[in-house]
Amino acid sequence: MPRYLIGRVGSAVLVLFLLSLLVFAMVRLIPGDPVAAFVDPSNPDPVEIARLRAELGLDQPFLTQYVQWLGSAVTGDFGRAITQPQEVSALLGSRIWVSLELAGLATLWGVLLGIPAGVLSATWAGRAGDLVLRVLSFVFLATPPFAIGTVLILVNSTTLRAPLIGYVPFSEDPLGNLQVMALPSLLLGLVLAAVVTRYTRGSLLEEFSADYVRTARAKGAGASRLVVRHALRNALVPVSTVVGIELASLVGGTVVTEAVFALPGMGSALITAIRASDYPVVQAAVLLLGLVYVVVNLVVDLLYPVIDPRVRVVTR
Repeated sequence: MPRYLIGRVGSAVLVLFLLSLLVFAMVRLIPGDPVAAFVDPSNPDPVEIARLRAELGLDQPFLTQYVQWLGSAVTGDFGRAITQPQEVSALLGSRIWVSLELAGLATLWGVLLGIPAGVLSATWAGRAGDLVLRVLSFVFLATPPFAIGTVLILVNSTTLRAPLIGYVPFSEDPLGNLQVMALPSLLLGLVLAAVVTRYTRGSLLEEFSADYVRTARAKGAGASRLVVRHALRNALVPVSTVVGIELASLVGGTVVTEAVFALPGMGSALITAIRASDYPVVQAAVLLLGLVYVVVNLVVDLLYPVIDPRVRVVTR
């Protein structure tokens, strides 16, 4: 297990290094000049432009810029934003927690709704209940998030009337924070629940045809015992992979949801930085999102032996 852990951590570090190099190179291809925001477009001063480039370090060779940026990034210093008078770490530090909370709550909704729905769909395979659950999962997967969000807002306005505007950190007002985050996380959670339902159903149906399940059924095990004590634990191995990947992608894939509900998350910050050609913010945001993705996948890999003890044979 230690050797397996060292190998996975080493792979994660290599992926992050390649990601940092890739994003540092590609961000230079973004159309627009980052110093344009500081120069009068009707009368650009070449001397002032050269001074700004030198101040921002944009006049140095590519490799020199990369090494300096990477060395600072390792210590958590991503420099200053170009278009905003603020440190990048401070700018993204508050926003990433919003996205992490939103993704975490959405994953919780997805698991709480998706796994039971998948179990019911598998046990009702071929019946009306199975058809209804499959159709609902398809609808949530095919419907654009902004359309589902609009429906949730309309339903909320006539029923619960939960607050939707005015984000407040959890540390300041836990109840107010959860009230504001309930509908956005439910919106993302419904889509994730549809994915989890389909994977849970397919994985359970595959386990139901396994020899150990047929043996347990022949010994007189009831349907609930077959699912809970035997098949479900093995079926959750591929489901856990899907949940981990979806959780990691949700952290940076919540742009539409953050826009609909006016949440100050990473997605909106990244889009704004790309439009303004704010190199330091784009580089830091993509690297942080990549770090979250790699760490979540690493945790999922390490949880395999806990979910299914048979995996331990492979990791030795």
